[in-house]
Amino acid sequence: MSTQNGIVIHITSGEREDWEMALRNILNLARDESLPTPADTMRVVVNGEAVKFLLETATGAPEVVEMAEAGVRLQRKGHAYLKLP
Repeated sequence: MSTQNGIVIHITSGEREDWEMALRNILNLARDESLPTPADTMRVVVNGEAVKFLLETATGAPEVVEMAEAGVRLQRKGHAYLKLP
């Protein structure tokens, strides 16, 4: 049994402001080296209207890439983890 903790953030809103707030929170967690929870134990689950924010042309696309590069895993609910550059 693993004793490692993780963080899961579930985003369903199609509102840009909600997405931006979630991104800020996730990136702040991923960038904070003082946290005992590393980025590779963080998961972002996206479904519903929020899926549109995973497009390359979407608001916050650079932040999504930064998050993925930091090790945060992105998952569209009900599907395998998304592969990002």
